[in-house]
Amino acid sequence: MPSFSTSLSGLDATSQDLSVISNNLANLNTTAYKGATTEFQDLFYQQIGSSGDGNPIQVGVGVKVGSIPADFTQGTIQSTGVPTDLAIQGNGFLIGQNNGQLVYIRAGNLSISANGTLVAPDGSEILGDAAVGGVINTNQVPGPLTIAAGLINPPKATANANLAINLDPSATPAANVASQQTGTGIAPATVLATGSTLAFTDGTNAFTYTTLAGNTLNTIVAQINANPNFNATISGNSLIINADSGNPITFTTNTLTDAATGAEAETFAATANPAPTFSTSLAVFDSLGLTHILTYNFTKTAANNWNYSITIPAADVGATGNPVVIKTGTLAFNGSGQLIAPAANVTGINITGFADGASPLTFNWNLFSSPGVGLITQVSGPSATSSTNQDGFASGSLVSFSIGSDGTIEGSFSNGQTQPLGRILLASFANEQGLDRNGQNEFLATLASGAANVGVAGTGGRGTISGGALEQSNVDISTQFANLILAERGFQANAKVVTTIDTVTQTAISLIQ
Repeated sequence: MPSFSTSLSGLDATSQDLSVISNNLANLNTTAYKGATTEFQDLFYQQIGSSGDGNPIQVGVGVKVGSIPADFTQGTIQSTGVPTDLAIQGNGFLIGQNNGQLVYIRAGNLSISANGTLVAPDGSEILGDAAVGGVINTNQVPGPLTIAAGLINPPKATANANLAINLDPSATPAANVASQQTGTGIAPATVLATGSTLAFTDGTNAFTYTTLAGNTLNTIVAQINANPNFNATISGNSLIINADSGNPITFTTNTLTDAATGAEAETFAATANPAPTFSTSLAVFDSLGLTHILTYNFTKTAANNWNYSITIPAADVGATGNPVVIKTGTLAFNGSGQLIAPAANVTGINITGFADGASPLTFNWNLFSSPGVGLITQVSGPSATSSTNQDGFASGSLVSFSIGSDGTIEGSFSNGQTQPLGRILLASFANEQGLDRNGQNEFLATLASGAANVGVAGTGGRGTISGGALEQSNVDISTQFANLILAERGFQANAKVVTTIDTVTQTAISLIQ
């Protein structure tokens, strides 16, 4: 008699296959769900004899489910824009800790708990390398990652500054001028009294002129202009004298007398033409993150030379009155307008005594972007600042964060700075099929899977991470429907065998009656 157990084993196996297919379809939209496939295996065989040629005659006793392997192929990556979402591209699992138990998670729909810990939907804390002061410590046991609201990025005092400036080469250096300051003035053609004397010096060169009979103011101008160290012009009834060297003019004798009146009519004094200047400002930060506006003042002193002075408002350093000078020096340019002196950056600019209580600030003024390439030039064009840069900043609070391909959580702060907040680690296994499904999108390690190999995403065969995205279920609905039809036919066929065996059995019983 045929055995009911054989067909019943088929009904049981196909019923389990239907359960697997049903579970796959139920999780069609489950984040990062990995589908499963039923694999059948025949049971043992009864040998009821052998054929004439010695081949065994065997009858099988049914079928069983041999295995239900998971399909760990990559699901579709869908962007969400949610900063706590992540998708793993390739191999690997997130590491979670739930009540002391390690769980392994493929789904990356994470969130931040009330205490700032990064957690999975079931409450498991996501593990990784924590960062302290923006530095990830790789020599530590992975622990829960925290993204605390209100996290502060501390200030950084300025250490380096640079200014890209062009100084106008057409500006005329300052010249000291002698001109009439008092008196009635003398018309250019006025005859001067014989013996009137004009004598002066620029500190190096001297000029002395004594009038003869019939000399006029025009005569004096011509004589001065014949001297290579001085030049003279007439403005109205006044005589104006320039020192070509730009040095101050000192008068030793000053008695030009009108011959008609017999009275001294010209009195001279040395005054300076306004020197060509240019000023620009730079904001620097002290150790407390407070801003101080420095003023860079440039004064042209010769064709290819400029003096500079750097000042800070007096109130910033607990003083009163005019801005306090913190650094002075000279810039020299060659004939091509390139900076040649100083030949190196200006280092060790020091500011002390901050009124806000900050520590003394020492910073460098970088004059060169690379060896021999100066940031300050003297070429055709008006004096202007094209850019200023410095590396200090104020404190800032956490505004947003993103997750990089290696799992690094990068925080963005209100002061424009970024720094790592931690790094999510991934675990891989020698045998993923050996993992135990634990529900809630979790897997557990087993002896069959082997121990977790924990490391940075993108290394050691582990996949990379896509922040702001989620991996979708890898269940293909058309494949599942095709499997569903096959499972249905298998169940119907085995059910038909059961009814057939029942009929045969009833017939056999009827023979006895």
